[in-house]
Amino acid sequence: MKSKWAPKNSYDLHSENQSFGASDLERWPLQDLLQKTQKPGEEFCSYGEVLSQCLLLINESPTARLMVQEAIQEKWEITLFDLSGGEYWIDVEEKLILLDSNALTPSALGRSVYFKNAVIVTLIKALRDIWQEKRHGGFDEKYRPEYTMTMERVRSADCDVLSILIAWELRADAYPDLWRHLIGSENGDMAMAFSGFLERNPSGQFNRQAMTAAFRQWFRCEVRVNTCDHNTLEYLDDILKETREQNPFGTKKPKAVEVEILSCLPDRTAYLQGYGSEILSDPLFSGMDDPINQSHLFHILYDLEATIIENVPFRDSDLAKKIFPAQPLMLEKKTTKADQ
Repeated sequence: MKSKWAPKNSYDLHSENQSFGASDLERWPLQDLLQKTQKPGEEFCSYGEVLSQCLLLINESPTARLMVQEAIQEKWEITLFDLSGGEYWIDVEEKLILLDSNALTPSALGRSVYFKNAVIVTLIKALRDIWQEKRHGGFDEKYRPEYTMTMERVRSADCDVLSILIAWELRADAYPDLWRHLIGSENGDMAMAFSGFLERNPSGQFNRQAMTAAFRQWFRCEVRVNTCDHNTLEYLDDILKETREQNPFGTKKPKAVEVEILSCLPDRTAYLQGYGSEILSDPLFSGMDDPINQSHLFHILYDLEATIIENVPFRDSDLAKKIFPAQPLMLEKKTTKADQ
C-alpha cells in the first residue's frame, strides 16, 4: 500500500516491480538502532550502522525525540534503498520507512558529510510524516480534490519546517553541521527566513513565529509548490483508477482549525494558530499558477462528473444508455458520498 501522502520526489516501488518484504530488504526497528554503538573512526559495514548514527544525532533534539519515541511505540522499521533520487517512501500498513541511499555503499555514505546530512534531513521529514499520518490519515477521504491539494501543501511545508526547527535545536552544541547543510540546500531560503526572524525577534523561537516565517517562505518557491501539486494530482489519479465509485473523494471544505492543527508540535503548541482562515483564502497558499497542474486538476474534476463507458465520457447518463444499451449494469449511476 502506498502512503496516503505522496512526498516530494516520491518513488513508487510497485511500478518498479520491487518488493519490500523482509526477505528482500534488511530492515531495522528504530529501538534497535538507538541501542547500537559506533566507535569514532570505525568503518561503516552496514546501512544499519549509518542509520543508527543518524537516529542518535536526531534524538538529541527535544522535538525529534518525542517523534522518535512515538515511532518506536508504533513499531516502525527503517531501511536504506536506492530510490533513484526520491527522498523517502513510507508504507503505512507495513510500518516501513525507506530512505534514499543515493546508490552509495554504507562505507561511502558514512564518509560523505553531505549525503549523511541529507539522510538525516529526510529521516526527520519521514518521522514528521508518520506523526501526521497517525493523526490525520488521507485528506482525499474527507475533502474535495481542490481542498486536498491545499491540505497536502500545508502538510508538505510542515515537514520541511520541522526539519529546520530540529536542525536549529541541534545547532547549539550537538550537531551544528546539519544547520550549515540546510543553509546550502534547496530549503536554504526557509532556513534563512527562520534565522532572520530570530535575529530581529529573539523571542520568536518560543512563540513559534519564526516557524511561521519559514512556513510562509515555503510557498514563495514555485518549484516546491508545483512539485507538491504534481505528486498530489498523481496520487488522486491513482485513486480514480483503482476505484469503482463515481466519486471516491470526500465532499468537505476544511475549516480553519483543521488547517491549524496540522502545525501541532509534539509539545502541543501549534505555530499556525490563528492563520487557518488566511491559508484557505490567500492565493499565496491556495492559488495554482502552473498551467499543467491546472489542466490536470480540471481533468480530474471533469472525470468525477462524467459517466465513462468504453473509454467514452458522457455528461448525460441517459445518453450513454442509448448509445451503449448492451451494458446496462455498467451504466447504472454509482452512489457518491454526496448522495449518501
